[in-house]
Amino acid sequence: MRPSHRGNGPHRPEPDAGLDYRGLLGHNAPPLVYAAATYPDALSPEECQQIIAHIDSQDLRRGRLAGGLKAPLIRSVASEWLDEHQIPWLTERIVKYVARANSSNFPFDLLGFDEGFQVLKYSGDALSGPDFYDWHIDMGHSGASQSRKLSVLIQLSKPDTYQGGALEVNFDGTAIPLGTAQGTLCVIPSFTLHRVCPVTAGRRYSLATWVHGPTFK
Repeated sequence: MRPSHRGNGPHRPEPDAGLDYRGLLGHNAPPLVYAAATYPDALSPEECQQIIAHIDSQDLRRGRLAGGLKAPLIRSVASEWLDEHQIPWLTERIVKYVARANSSNFPFDLLGFDEGFQVLKYSGDALSGPDFYDWHIDMGHSGASQSRKLSVLIQLSKPDTYQGGALEVNFDGTAIPLGTAQGTLCVIPSFTLHRVCPVTAGRRYSLATWVHGPTFK
């Protein structure tokens, strides 16, 4: 698998013979539990800093919605796509936790990552205003987004380096904050309503990726 997508159009990478994604992420049939699966310390502080250093070395672009739509009233963030070969250990780490989450929480047929990893920097800027991502779901009706089944969200920053910026999910009308500790990895169904609250000061770094599979019926 080569999540080397850069830009806004869908990209379907080639399979990687070194990792058996179908075996790791294949269909399971546990009781249906549509709750967020949260794993503190999935990444070490040193690993988070390695990814943050990569983000800061990039020429980041303003994030858009699926399909390349500009919507600054819905999403304001700097972002770029990560090539797995720049941080080779990351793919296997994410696969490990996705397999665990799919076994315990989500009985989904999964095939792999079709879009690469998106790195994100939310800034609290007094001049341009706070970065944020309002309530949304990750699954769309066209392109690569229509086959998204699980969303993987990784907190890279220490929580004391920014203000605001809570990651919240909404399953039943109540906003629930997810883990803020550095290195926390969260897995949610891609049809889950979620948001990143405005970052009012500092910088919040995170990483997002999506696991794909046959479309829901």
